Amino acid sequence: MIQKLKLKNFRNFDLAEFLFCDEKNFIIWENWKWKTNILEALSLLSADKLNKIDFKNLVWENWDTFFIELTKTSWDIISISFNKEENKKNYILNWKKTTKSKIKSITTKSVNFSPITMNMMYLSPSLRREFLDWILLNTFDKYSIAIKEYKNILNSRNKTLKAIKDWKISESELDFWDNKFIYISKIIYNYRFWLEKYLKENITEARKYFFWKIQNIEFIYKTKIINNIENDIKEYLAKNRQRDIILSSTSIGPHIDDFDILLDWKSLIEFASRWETKSIIIQLKFLEIKFIEKYANTKPILLIDDFLSELDEKHKNLILDELNWYQTFITSIKNQENYKNPIILN
Repeated sequence: MIQKLKLKNFRNFDLAEFLFCDEKNFIIWENWKWKTNILEALSLLSADKLNKIDFKNLVWENWDTFFIELTKTSWDIISISFNKEENKKNYILNWKKTTKSKIKSITTKSVNFSPITMNMMYLSPSLRREFLDWILLNTFDKYSIAIKEYKNILNSRNKTLKAIKDWKISESELDFWDNKFIYISKIIYNYRFWLEKYLKENITEARKYFFWKIQNIEFIYKTKIINNIENDIKEYLAKNRQRDIILSSTSIGPHIDDFDILLDWKSLIEFASRWETKSIIIQLKFLEIKFIEKYANTKPILLIDDFLSELDEKHKNLILDELNWYQTFITSIKNQENYKNPIILN
C-alpha cells in the first residue's frame, strides 16, 4: 500500500504532497491533466514502466530536474530523480542510492483503467495483444526478458528475409534465425497459453455485469498454433518461407495473434453493442487484477483515470463494490456522496 506521494517539478506540479488511505482515494478536479499526472507518478515505478517513459517529458517547464517520493505502509521510502541537462536518473531506497532493478523488485504493481481501455475491442488487434502482454509483464519478471528477446529475434529474421529478397545473402542463412525464432516463440506461447487458460476458465463471471441476461461467454485466443508449438511453427515457416521472403515479414507468432469474446456464440468484436463491450472489458480488467494477485503473490494498486464516466450507474456501483478489496486511486471531475476520502485539487 502507498501512504504518501511527494512531487517536485513533476509535470505541472512544482511542489505537492498527497496522503492516501488504504481503500478508495478519489482525486477530484476539473482539469484532467493534473489528476492524470498524479496517476502517472504512482504508476511510474511499477512493473516495466521505467523502460517505456522518456523522463525528459516529465520535468516541469523551466526546470532541469524532477523528484518523486513514495512512502509505503511497509515504511519503505522509494525515490526517483532525473536531471534533464545531464540525462541522469537516480534511484533511492530509504535515502540510499540503489539500482533500477532493486527498485522494480519492491515497488507495488499497478493495474490501469483508462478510457482507451474501453475501446480495446474496437481498435487494432495490437491493443488486445498489448493487454495480454501487460498482464504477463506485470506478473512474471522473466516474461519481460523473453518478450524483449522475441522482438529482437523477430526483427533480425525480418531483416534477413529482406536481405534474401534483395539477393544480398543466400536463403540458407534463414535457418539460423528460424531456429532461434521457434525457441523464443515457444517460451512466449507457454506464458500466453497459461493466461489464456485462466481467462477461459473465469470469463463467465462477467455474466453478473449483464445482470445474468447472457447465458454463455467464451474467451477465444486466435492463433495459428493448433497442436504443438514447436512443430506447428516449424512446419508453417517451411511451408510459407517464399511468401515471407517476398513480404520480408514473419507471418506466424505471438506478434500477430489476437483474441475475441463470444457472447451467446456471437463475436464481441463484430456484433456486440457498446454496453456489452463495456461489461466484458470490466471483467477482463478484474481478471487481470486477480491473475496478478494469484501468480505474482501480491495485491496490485488500481489506477482508474476517468473510467467511471464511461459507465452507467448500475455498472459503476458494481465496480465500486469490487474495489473494496484494493487500494484504488480514482480521478473524477466532481465529488459525489459515496466518494469517501476525496483529494480535491484547487
